[in-house]
Amino acid sequence: MENESVRKFTYFQYFKGMGLPVYIKVNLSSFSSELVDFLKSLKFDEMGSSEVDDLIESFDTDKFAKLLTLEEATPGIMRQIGDYSESDRFGAESIYPKENYSVYRFKGLALMLYGHSFKEWQMGCSDGFGSERFHLNSKIIIQRYLSWALAPLGILGVWGVPVEEGMVTMKPRRSEGEVVFIDIFKRWIYTQDGHKKLKSNFKFLKLDSSLKDRSIKMKTDHLIPMLTEHCTYFGYGGLSVATRQMIQNVSRNYEGYIYPVESFQPRTDLSL
Repeated sequence: MENESVRKFTYFQYFKGMGLPVYIKVNLSSFSSELVDFLKSLKFDEMGSSEVDDLIESFDTDKFAKLLTLEEATPGIMRQIGDYSESDRFGAESIYPKENYSVYRFKGLALMLYGHSFKEWQMGCSDGFGSERFHLNSKIIIQRYLSWALAPLGILGVWGVPVEEGMVTMKPRRSEGEVVFIDIFKRWIYTQDGHKKLKSNFKFLKLDSSLKDRSIKMKTDHLIPMLTEHCTYFGYGGLSVATRQMIQNVSRNYEGYIYPVESFQPRTDLSL
């Protein structure tokens, strides 16, 4: 990473106080004024000038560091983002593997170049990225970035919302783009509400409208496919080996339950 002669970029760090080496860099003048609040809602904290200087100095020596640069897409890139692709029939998201990197596209909104052997990734996107109009889709894109960047640290992302018992797993749109990130080794959980210690009695919950006044404990061989289905990691060839190992780890150490829908309570506010 080079120190810019003119500091036109603003830097953000994911859960800055927790020391996670995951960053976003953006020239805010290219985007909607809503972008800063959007990033902060996902727990990306703005960095001060001295913190940015420290980052630039130490970036190359931190083997887990990842930096995503957000840029307004050029007209040519926007055409690629909007053009029809055969993969569109499977959904808005797609990944194309290249020789040393991959291309992630969210149709109509963003195109990201990333490679797990590279520290700096780039994304061209609509100037409305992060605005209310594109809020959910922008959120999904940033959660994908976090999933790829955090996986080497032993942090697993699962679509869903936190509750007192643990978390309720959901489809991305049902959860409104919310994710619970679970640090397997340091035993933390990270959500858009904040962070807290991962308790030994943490539970994965699945809601079922057919159940009444009872819950069903899931067997490990049922919990693994459920977590695989709701995992935020997205790869051309499926889940990475490390991600599959994390799913197996949490499935052995934590319990899963099928709960009746009416028992669902709003998520706990971890910021309190």
